[in-house]
Amino acid sequence: MPSSREEQLRNNRRLARQLLGLVAVILILIGLFTVIGWCVTGLQALLDDSDRRQSYADRLYGLVMFDTLPFEDVSQVDQSVFKQAAIWGCVYQIQAGGGSLDDYERDEETGSVILPRLEVDTYLTNLLGPDYVVEEGSFETSEMSYIYDEERQGYLVPVTGAVGLYTPEVESIRTQSGHLYVTVGYIPTLASTTSLTLTAPTEPTKYMDYVFTRGENRQWYLTALQESEMQPVSTPTPTPSSAAAPTPDPQSMVESNLGVATSDAASSDAASSDAASSDAASSDAGQESTDAAPDSAADSGTADGGTDTVTVTGNADDTGSEPAA
Repeated sequence: MPSSREEQLRNNRRLARQLLGLVAVILILIGLFTVIGWCVTGLQALLDDSDRRQSYADRLYGLVMFDTLPFEDVSQVDQSVFKQAAIWGCVYQIQAGGGSLDDYERDEETGSVILPRLEVDTYLTNLLGPDYVVEEGSFETSEMSYIYDEERQGYLVPVTGAVGLYTPEVESIRTQSGHLYVTVGYIPTLASTTSLTLTAPTEPTKYMDYVFTRGENRQWYLTALQESEMQPVSTPTPTPSSAAAPTPDPQSMVESNLGVATSDAASSDAASSDAASSDAASSDAGQESTDAAPDSAADSGTADGGTDTVTVTGNADDTGSEPAA
């Protein structure tokens, strides 16, 4: 009995140790997976630059919108290009941020929104740097005219807005040779497409590299715009041989059917006429052969075995003979 009781106690202690070890292993595994999850999340946060790419897309929206031509230096570009980009870039940021143009003052005569000059200048400073000097005043572009209200210190923006050609999608951001290269994909808007579709394309049709240089406060500012080496994925174009056959014109089909029917009818009538003529000729020939024997001797002026002829008199120009029927 005592040995059996001691053995039972040992078994109980062994079972308790096993349960405690199992709990410890489970806790260790939970902790390990938790730490691994934290590491993966932290690594994804370090590698995910979606917020950064979106911030550059917002900064470049106005330039992409009007498909600005490439340039090697901002001083080579007419200021009206950057001012127009800044105006519509501000409008985009207002709407994207949950704001509304209804909160802005309006011109009573034209109904246009008065966009403060300060917002336009701030947009250009963030894009081109504080060294870029902006000349205030009204200006014109190939798209529209912009009136500057000196008294209210703002630009009159039409409430109808402008239809952009493209929307930006930043593909990559890289640093090379002391410059920051932002590769932007140009996605066409529905208004700029020529295909008969009800939806706008969702993939870029071309790519451009926006080159930034570090300036004051170690901030990056736009200095050049170049064509990118990145090319869009081409979609196969159907060849004429694989294209569907054109649908025949209904009127052409009707005319063709009528032509065939008329031709068939004419052929049938001609065949019937020929058959009738042949039958009549055969009948007349038989009758003449039966009548020729008894009457041959009575006919005067004809020799035996001769053939009677009848002269048909018509116009002066038309003479001829035909075999007697």
